[in-house]
Amino acid sequence: MYKRKTLFVIYGVINVFLTNLILQILLLFLPTILSTLISQVFNFLFGFYFYGSNVFNVKNLNRYHLLKYLTLNIFLWNINWISIDFLNTFGFSKNFIALLIIPFIAIISYICQKKLIFN
Repeated sequence: MYKRKTLFVIYGVINVFLTNLILQILLLFLPTILSTLISQVFNFLFGFYFYGSNVFNVKNLNRYHLLKYLTLNIFLWNINWISIDFLNTFGFSKNFIALLIIPFIAIISYICQKKLIFN
């Protein structure tokens, strides 16, 4: 249990750093919905294998895992871009909001992966 959380944090930091680097750059040039979609696709491709195999020790990742993980990523993408656009209407920077909501998205992601996807 402790090892799983530690590995999730290690891989999560790498994934979040790279995903948000992409997101931060794209937010400067593209609409929020497209910026978050592109960064979420990267997050999906990186995360499925590393979380499934290395964090949750799934020996045989299959289409069922992939479909559930894809569903989670679509859900997280929607939370991400809707939150950014909504909070931006109050005058907050899109880039600042994207950084601010990382912990919330990470918590949702971990719980869903642990309980629903890679269980």
